[in-house]
Amino acid sequence: MTTTPLLPNFIAGRWQDGTGHGSTLLDPVLGTPLVRVSSAGLDLAEGFAFAREQGGAALRALTYTQRATLLGEIAKVLQTNREAYYEIATANCGTTTKDSAVDIDGGIFTLGYYAKQGEALGGPNG
Repeated sequence: MTTTPLLPNFIAGRWQDGTGHGSTLLDPVLGTPLVRVSSAGLDLAEGFAFAREQGGAALRALTYTQRATLLGEIAKVLQTNREAYYEIATANCGTTTKDSAVDIDGGIFTLGYYAKQGEALGGPNG
């Protein structure tokens, strides 16, 4: 019997495996197992504290212009890899390219829009 891989979780700044069997995610078209996921055994309080103390502090230290620049860079990376997201959407949701376009291209467009809005908020001093 072949078991599906257990996907690790990125929490508190590092990759961690959940415990136990986890939940199996199925191919929506074929019904075959793809992977398993589990958050059992993870210290979620540690994850929340890390997000508040590390992530929150880093974000608050940025100006609007710096935040906007980061959003713009994220949008560029997503745009570069967008074809892979269509494959992922089909594998995980069984959707066609046209069905996925509103989510994939719409999400990328929205990030780009917010990046431009953030630049405008920055003003002359960022």
